Amino acid sequence: MSRIPKTKSDASNGQRDHYLLRLFMAGNGLNSQKALVNLRTLCQKHLDGRYTIETVDVVQDFQAAVKDNILVTPALILVTPLPRVVVVGNLSDFPKVLAALRLSESES
Repeated sequence: MSRIPKTKSDASNGQRDHYLLRLFMAGNGLNSQKALVNLRTLCQKHLDGRYTIETVDVVQDFQAAVKDNILVTPALILVTPLPRVVVVGNLSDFPKVLAALRLSESES
């Protein structure tokens, strides 16, 4: 598992949640790479330093996928804030991903 640190040094401003996002990928597959780019773009625009992205390559760490009940990739898990949410696919439908993460288009 690798971590991509948030873009700013302060984790949270006290009123807004810090997001821990875990992205399950299959090696350097096109959809997995696209999902990572889309997730980074979304986080930079809407979470402004309030996020941590963990990436898991299921080719190298299949047990992590089993532990989190991930059967297909790419798959994104919103670990925190609760409740846990799983989004499958390359994350290109930003409005649906934002809705799943309980974020609004205007939030940034």
